[in-house]
Amino acid sequence: MLTLCFSLNGLNLQWCDQMSGTETADLFVGFTEPLLPFSYLAVLTLVVLPVAAFLGFRVGQIAHRRNQNNKGQPEQAPGATSLGAMLALLGLLLGFAFSSALGWREERQGALVREAAAISTAFLTANLVDEPGRTVLQSQILAYARTRIANPADIRTKTAWNAFLERTFESQTKIWPATMQAIGGATSDPIRAAVVRSVTDMLDAHTLRLAAAAEQIPPPAKLMIFLASVVAIFVVGNRTALQGRELTWHVFAFAGLLSVVMIVIFDLDRALEGSMRVNPDTLIATIREMETALGNAAD
Repeated sequence: MLTLCFSLNGLNLQWCDQMSGTETADLFVGFTEPLLPFSYLAVLTLVVLPVAAFLGFRVGQIAHRRNQNNKGQPEQAPGATSLGAMLALLGLLLGFAFSSALGWREERQGALVREAAAISTAFLTANLVDEPGRTVLQSQILAYARTRIANPADIRTKTAWNAFLERTFESQTKIWPATMQAIGGATSDPIRAAVVRSVTDMLDAHTLRLAAAAEQIPPPAKLMIFLASVVAIFVVGNRTALQGRELTWHVFAFAGLLSVVMIVIFDLDRALEGSMRVNPDTLIATIREMETALGNAAD
């Protein structure tokens, strides 16, 4: 991270101190490793819930034969109130989880777009300064932008996540000296202010994106939702047997639908895995535009 010294006598900004990228990356301890890859989690969910319904039905059959419930009316089988309460609680949990996951996914996407816009603005504002500082600063901004493209491998382990952050922070430590060099000399104060503001906005956008990336459903909460779903579908199968009915496709359809809802929630909660990944096209397009601009300038 960067530490700046400001002078009250005009825009006399000085470079004071910096932390290495490794030291800074170690400060971000909110990252939690996924318990399972998304594909494994989806298959597990699709398998476990129907199996839970079948096991519940088998246990209910044993209890039904033992208690000879088949002599009474099906409506007299116990568990209707408990089942209704479980399903209501499960619906509440799934509703809150879906709403949170969707909101955080949109926030992560918005943070990426805002960062791409801030990087593009900083790059264009650098055109206001003279050479050789202009090309040096724009090259550093481009190198920094390339470190902001993440892939699924960057979030699989804590070590990979720290390495990704380290690359970004190491690139950040080179931007401010390049900025000070670019706005030195005879650069007017309005241009200095515009360049400094655009660079600091770019660095702030990175902080906001990190904050958005850290927002996710906590693993204990996801485990609670998963267990609540398993218990609820188990009770559905169990009550079917206690009522003396056969296990029909309706129960498995409900289990499948519940599995799909949970998979969508888990999918929304993962920025770089699954089918609902955060779309990096805006940032990639910004990088391509900067590469083209620097290439044309070199020619």
